[in-house]
Amino acid sequence: MDKDALINEICKRVKERLDTFQSLENDTQKPKILVLTEEHGTICHEVLECPALGAYCQMECALLQEYQCDMDAYEAVIAVTMSNESLGKIANGIFDGGYTRLFGKALLSGKKIYLLQEEVELYKYREQAPVAYYQRLLTNLKLLQDSGVVIAPQKELQSMILTGAPVKVAKSEVPVCEAAVSGKEFIITKHVITEKDITTAHTERAEKIIVNKKAILTDLAKEYAHKRNIAIERREISSVRR
Repeated sequence: MDKDALINEICKRVKERLDTFQSLENDTQKPKILVLTEEHGTICHEVLECPALGAYCQMECALLQEYQCDMDAYEAVIAVTMSNESLGKIANGIFDGGYTRLFGKALLSGKKIYLLQEEVELYKYREQAPVAYYQRLLTNLKLLQDSGVVIAPQKELQSMILTGAPVKVAKSEVPVCEAAVSGKEFIITKHVITEKDITTAHTERAEKIIVNKKAILTDLAKEYAHKRNIAIERREISSVRR
């Protein structure tokens, strides 16, 4: 499908969806969307007060209702925040608070759930966390996505809800470091290599680190490797060897 055809198709879908909601614009029976948050903040209010969504949907805040909400009354849920603690609990079926209880009930009820990418706490540690541990926690998010939860940037949320358009997975959502150990060699495929990456290799008792020819090593990374006599070799790396 060429660019013009794609634009026309998107406009058509928007119009059809808006026409569906138009008759409900002044009706108290507008579709309800529950905004689920662990704490009030700027993004929470921006979602609740979004003019486009408010024109066709009845936006309600779970926190303002002290999480005493009837999930059957809502068409969809927008989860504005997701702490690591809540993520771990929800992924393991632990619903011991208002937020986790409603999120879990929405999942079990088959409700459409949107989660704001910017407020997923785990993503904030993608550069610092040890690769293995980060990937382990990332499986919790993968479980939610496999269960139908859509992780979306805030700027795309409105069109996704009103048109049902799919979200493109941002590169930053996937693990930032792929590495493998081969004997005493440790292969790092990242473009920018930090001290944390060298530290990870050192904990694996690597004697030599293999990086791409055009990889950039920070000064701290070089210093760490030099002090511990860890050799760094540049090669053309097309993929991680297992």
